[in-house]
Amino acid sequence: MSIEDLLKVDNTFSESSFIAKADNTFIMLLTAIMTGNMPRVKHKISEDLYNKYSKIVEQLNSKNQRQMYDELNVKSTEIIGIEKDEKNYLIKVKLTSRYMDYIMDKTTLNLISGNNRGRVEKVNFLTFKKTKEFKEESIARKCPGCGANIDANNTGICEYCGTSYDTYHYDWILTDIN
Repeated sequence: MSIEDLLKVDNTFSESSFIAKADNTFIMLLTAIMTGNMPRVKHKISEDLYNKYSKIVEQLNSKNQRQMYDELNVKSTEIIGIEKDEKNYLIKVKLTSRYMDYIMDKTTLNLISGNNRGRVEKVNFLTFKKTKEFKEESIARKCPGCGANIDANNTGICEYCGTSYDTYHYDWILTDIN
């Protein structure tokens, strides 16, 4: 499947906007791991990915440790494949980033493992999915619980009633990273 084929079924798709979204989601995920605030990114990633990284954060917390990704930036991102399956459209992305990758003790701030002296360059392959039955989004997103405007780019959780915005039915979500 090509970008042109995808545009035939989703005329709102833009390669540059999608790449910006991929970069943002990657940075949000690593920041959520680093801060221990996984709910901050829950609406941008699949439930399986959320559970996987929440468990890692819990394990680190139980040892009084924090995963750090200092001086994080995305160097390049490119779409390397577009596919479809029975229910979804899938976009595979190659993302190259640079950051210091280490684990520290939360109390003493001492280095436990990793590199806190210089950035390393890493290549990750990300997979995003969007349901074929996606709904067109309006500019002002509404909470499905109470109808209030909701900032899906921020937390995806309504500040009034606490309902989570279901991004899967409207937008691309990160389903795999390796």
